[in-house]
Amino acid sequence: MHIRLYRPEDREVLKDITARTFAEVSIDRNIEQQFGLINGTDWAWRKRRHIDWDCDAQPDGVLVAEEDGRVIGYITMRFDEATKVAWIPNLAVEPAYQGRGIGRQLILAALDWARQKGMKYAKIETLSQNPVGQHLYPSCGFKEVARQVHYFMEL
Repeated sequence: MHIRLYRPEDREVLKDITARTFAEVSIDRNIEQQFGLINGTDWAWRKRRHIDWDCDAQPDGVLVAEEDGRVIGYITMRFDEATKVAWIPNLAVEPAYQGRGIGRQLILAALDWARQKGMKYAKIETLSQNPVGQHLYPSCGFKEVARQVHYFMEL
């Protein structure tokens, strides 16, 4: 397995991995469970768009894990030059490859890349329903600083 920078031809694969990975840990899925489809779109469609936004906003902030030429995971980052904070909005590993330390390797590679880009801090978030993130992120050196509650309503 090796980690490399994102290429535009990776985008659809990253979105497919996202749809397979975030079912149990997605705010959009939680919304759908309570409100149904949102404007005719399901949670996976909406979550896949987040990857479009990440790739468009900071293409040099997307790292891809590859094994034998197959994309098996990714991590996205946004670099705030003013504050020197690297934000990690999305991280996913293909379900068949989970439990092998790939997520940790992606985080560590992302932190190294952020340092090379001049960042001094990093932030990541997870839902309380994501026990993997709640274990992995502190084990990589992140400290919990706040908890947030998300609300949603129909207008």
